[in-house]
Amino acid sequence: MAFAPRVLLLLCGISGLFSAVHGVLDTVPVPCCPDGWVRWRNTCYIFQSTQLNYTDAAVACNGMMGAYLAPIHDSVENALAEELIRQQFSGQIRDTWIGRNDGLTEGDFVLINGDKSKFENFRTNQPDNFQDEDCAEIDNEGDWNDDDCADLNYYLCAKPLW
Repeated sequence: MAFAPRVLLLLCGISGLFSAVHGVLDTVPVPCCPDGWVRWRNTCYIFQSTQLNYTDAAVACNGMMGAYLAPIHDSVENALAEELIRQQFSGQIRDTWIGRNDGLTEGDFVLINGDKSKFENFRTNQPDNFQDEDCAEIDNEGDWNDDDCADLNYYLCAKPLW
């Protein structure tokens, strides 16, 4: 008979903990993106219409609340990136830096923020490392291309909300 009160006490304690946690979750605000940024999933994005080389673009992104050149993880995020570019140029796409490069290991385009992703959208016969191209861009046709990191391109920044 002593077992039943203990179980009841345990269940009441668990219920109280759940209620406390549930109450905390109800009061957690949902983060928003800063003005001018677009939210998708748990990330904010902003297209930058200044043309910079890859390194300067990465530094500029980092100066915006710790953002980085936008890593592209999948086809939906890629479509979002293309749409953000198109909005700036009356439906056209212009060469835009994204957060991938193969500066450490030729042919291994890693995401600038350290994430892992097997998704790539390189144009046919790209990347080709023509004249030592190590930085990824969304090109004028909407495909990815490896480009000379010293070239001046627009750029897309991303910042996680969490």
